[in-house]
Amino acid sequence: MGKIKSLPGACRGFTLIEIVVVAGIMALFSLTLIGVFLATVRSGSKAQLLQAGHQEGDFALQQMADVVRGAKAVSCGGDSITVTSASGSEIIFSSVDSRVASDSSFLTGTLAEVTNLNFDCFPGRLGNQVVTLTLELNARPAGGGQVQEQFVQEFATSVSTRQY
Repeated sequence: MGKIKSLPGACRGFTLIEIVVVAGIMALFSLTLIGVFLATVRSGSKAQLLQAGHQEGDFALQQMADVVRGAKAVSCGGDSITVTSASGSEIIFSSVDSRVASDSSFLTGTLAEVTNLNFDCFPGRLGNQVVTLTLELNARPAGGGQVQEQFVQEFATSVSTRQY
């Protein structure tokens, strides 16, 4: 058997169709990788936003609960509460500029807006008061961000005052 000889002037290489097919496959592969990367970045930023919002809400709720727990008397007014300590000083918690505030400081940062702050007071069975604290945080990422990165989280607890 003899060898097949190539025609003179025939060039070896890839045809145009082969190059177009390979370029199309590479483009699809690249788009898939970019989509996975962007989804990972978005979920990471949402997780950070959720964690920071959760910390803000927990901190505000815990600070208010600690003050109420040690109070001599509590007066609720829907979206504000006046707490009278055992020494007679008063602290007022309310919503100011979409943040939870006391007389001296803010309890939530600028990350999330307080969209619902509510206090309910009830007489306790032991002569003390029971206070239900509820707040809702609505957060959007800095710079607007994606709709997927927004969250609304509600925080609530009940606290009873000590008997003096």
